[in-house]
Amino acid sequence: MKHNVLLVDDNELELFALRELFEAEGYEVDTAENGLFARDMVKDKEYDIIITDLVMPVSDGIQFLYSLGSAGREIPVIVLTGFNRIDNMLNAFQMGAVDVLYKPYDVSQLLELCAKVLKKNQS
Repeated sequence: MKHNVLLVDDNELELFALRELFEAEGYEVDTAENGLFARDMVKDKEYDIIITDLVMPVSDGIQFLYSLGSAGREIPVIVLTGFNRIDNMLNAFQMGAVDVLYKPYDVSQLLELCAKVLKKNQS
């Protein structure tokens, strides 16, 4: 069974690398350049997991998490951030993130975390 993942990041190179990584692992992948686009995509399609950057123009990861919660969507979200600040992490968890990884992160750690979250949600 292919899992649907939505990747959200304003950095085109990061988004491309993540897409390649997840497609190679057998995921069905969609991408969005910011939280605003991602919010619209979530309205039209079911996702098993979302991976989002925290700091983005137009609509950041926290605003996106807030919009998911406000809409009653319970999709597991992993937040990626280059800003190693405790307030960023706490805000992400308060808005419903299941985990936060700091850049640069180990891709095997990200994949393992996704598998763990997906397995937990299937139980």
